[in-house]
Amino acid sequence: MNSLRQDFTHAIRALAKRPAFTALVVLVLALGIGANSAIFSVVNSVLLKPLPYDRPDELVMIWSKWSNFDKTWLSEAEYLDYRKQPQFESVAAFAEFGQATLTGDAEPESVDRAFLTANLFETLGVGLMLGRSFTAEEDIAGGPWVAILGYDLWSRRYGGDPDIVGQTIMVDGGSVPVVGVLAKGFRMPLEFQQASASQIYFPMQFDEANPTRGSHSYHAVARLAPGASSAQATAALGTLATRWTEDGLYPVDMQFTAFALPLAEEVTGDIKTPLMILLGAVGLLLLITCANVANILLTRADGRQREIAVRAALGAGKSRLLRLVMTEALVLGMTGGVLGLGLAWAGVRLLALSAPTIIPRAANLTVDGGVLGLTLVVALASSVLFGAMPALNLSRLSLVGALKDGGHGASDGGQRRKGRAFLVVSEMALAVMLVLGAGLLVRSFIKLTQVDPGLQTKNVLTVQLSLPPTEYPANDDRVQFFEVLRHQVAELPGVIEAGFVRSLPLADDIGDAGFAIQANPVPQGAGGRQADWQVATPGYFEAMGLRLVSGRFFDESDHIDGLPVMLLNETLVREYFGDQDPLGQMVGAGGAPTWRTVVGVVGDVRHHGLTQPVKRKWYVPHSQFGSVFSITRRSMHLVVKTAGDPLASVPAIERLVNALDPNIPLTRISTMDSVIGDAVKEQRFTTWLMGGFAALALLLAGVGIYGVIAYSVSSRTQEIGIRLALGADSGMVRRLVIRQGMAPALLGLAIGLTGAALLSHFMTSVLYGISPLDPVTFAAIPVALAGVALLATMVPAHRATKVEPVRALKYE
Repeated sequence: MNSLRQDFTHAIRALAKRPAFTALVVLVLALGIGANSAIFSVVNSVLLKPLPYDRPDELVMIWSKWSNFDKTWLSEAEYLDYRKQPQFESVAAFAEFGQATLTGDAEPESVDRAFLTANLFETLGVGLMLGRSFTAEEDIAGGPWVAILGYDLWSRRYGGDPDIVGQTIMVDGGSVPVVGVLAKGFRMPLEFQQASASQIYFPMQFDEANPTRGSHSYHAVARLAPGASSAQATAALGTLATRWTEDGLYPVDMQFTAFALPLAEEVTGDIKTPLMILLGAVGLLLLITCANVANILLTRADGRQREIAVRAALGAGKSRLLRLVMTEALVLGMTGGVLGLGLAWAGVRLLALSAPTIIPRAANLTVDGGVLGLTLVVALASSVLFGAMPALNLSRLSLVGALKDGGHGASDGGQRRKGRAFLVVSEMALAVMLVLGAGLLVRSFIKLTQVDPGLQTKNVLTVQLSLPPTEYPANDDRVQFFEVLRHQVAELPGVIEAGFVRSLPLADDIGDAGFAIQANPVPQGAGGRQADWQVATPGYFEAMGLRLVSGRFFDESDHIDGLPVMLLNETLVREYFGDQDPLGQMVGAGGAPTWRTVVGVVGDVRHHGLTQPVKRKWYVPHSQFGSVFSITRRSMHLVVKTAGDPLASVPAIERLVNALDPNIPLTRISTMDSVIGDAVKEQRFTTWLMGGFAALALLLAGVGIYGVIAYSVSSRTQEIGIRLALGADSGMVRRLVIRQGMAPALLGLAIGLTGAALLSHFMTSVLYGISPLDPVTFAAIPVALAGVALLATMVPAHRATKVEPVRALKYE
């Protein structure tokens, strides 16, 4: 222990005497270790930590599936039938339907609301902080209307009042008793990938005596029975769906089925591959860091050969010499680890603020004990990796060789030259794999940003408004409010067009409904036609910049008592009408008895995401929507096209809304540019991180090559002087140095290309518009890296030509 203490004391003193060297090594290590710790913090929080439910590995989500819909919602009747399956211990349903408007005790506020069955919290295995869950009597059709508050809403709007249970609050114009408050941080199963969670909850109140089967609007989460698996549950659901089809409940060509998906996979499925790619990237970066530091320490070790020779001559054994060098490496590694931990903490804070909402639990990212442990392990492992080669070289040192080969200006030893060449090959190979991965993501992101969404986003504002049902119970009341507001907004200075739409493209989910063609009915026994349904007012299409293919958009003639009309998108026309002209044809929507006239065809809009296929879609005027689904939409998005900054019109719009009804707040205020940006936020996030790691890897590889060649030139002063004295010109010396420097770099380039070609297939699911072996990327990146290596060798090569033979030989 005394010898170990002496070694540490000597290592600290020796490193303190060389502050520039020590600072360089510690900084390089801190960057590599910090990047690994930061990304591992994300992986730990998202993929490794269990979901905040009781025994979360027993929970599954139940989904429906049919032709044209690979994963969609459930109906009431399906949910009720699933509860009877022996593979499930319990099944609960929930749905998120718009927003609830709170009034009465403070300024009007709209919050996200959710409906759930009384057994949801029991199924998830979570308790309430205050009060109770819904009772069976409250969760039946016509039951009493009660509410549970989310923790954030309770603490913010109601001041964390512990006596809130039993009090009544004003919700959507009605008085609702509060029966409970959820614990802090609670989120429902599908809310981990959302920026905010629901803040008020109501009982679902299914009509179990007359459940609907055709309307799919609900989610279901189930706890597996003891011994059951998700695969067994899926098999049972498939058998049940087959029986329903045989009984005529679903048409054969609908291909209806259902499946169970483990909840953890549901939450992390979309982000797992990108995170594993980032984790692999920082792993490569750490190896490059270790190779770079090993190169620096090799250079330092060469300068210590006389010191080591003297120690050996005075009786120091190989084990003591090894321990001396490894102790210095350990001090450097642990110091770099501590600094890297600080960088990791800062990086995690930055990631928590900038990470897209698709990363589950992004707001809860933290550097915990697991990350601390990993950082310690990485620091120790790095110390061993980068300290091993210099230590082994010094342990094989001979006293005569040290005095002969280690002198100033002597030719570089062959073994040491091979060791440095190996490091250059390793650094270049690792850098190629990392930079190529980043290049693929950059190319994919560029392709993604070039996708035409089918709408114009410049100077377009979107605002959501929800009308309280008690204040606007009739369809006419709702239609009149939106029509009056639409005309008033359209007359504001700087406003070019204004209109309302039910579901905002690239921001909201949209479901499908039935579609019929009077002149071409579906044959008896075949499945019905389906298409996404959209509700809009006049002005929406112009404000959003949709393309008119034929006919016209909605106009003022399409009022509540006007001719029932409909617009179709290009995809629907192509798949259901073929070469026929749809204009003037009579069509039906949603099973309603009213036939509607097709008055126009509009361009396709990528509603479900820029990378998702365009689906069939029909539009009906908001004023006529009540004749389709009996009740007119009370929650709509205002879309405003302006001449200048769209956000500048928000105060004027708010004044207009307050004049019409002061209890209606504006929510989800955004520009369409922001909506488009959010649609690619995940890809942008991954691309920027990979690009940053690749840039750092490229810098480290370039510095490593430069360091090897520069040291080689300085240690071969005598050899270069002899060559010049014997008649070699500066060009020959320059080519010699460049050739010797580029040889290992090109070898590393070839190895890296091979490795990248093998590993790139793991990126298939995160690439868009290009293949994992994209020829442009695989051609451009090697050329760029070869250029970096060439630049790194040119400076030392130029310095070699400046050696003066007489002075070099005289010195020797």
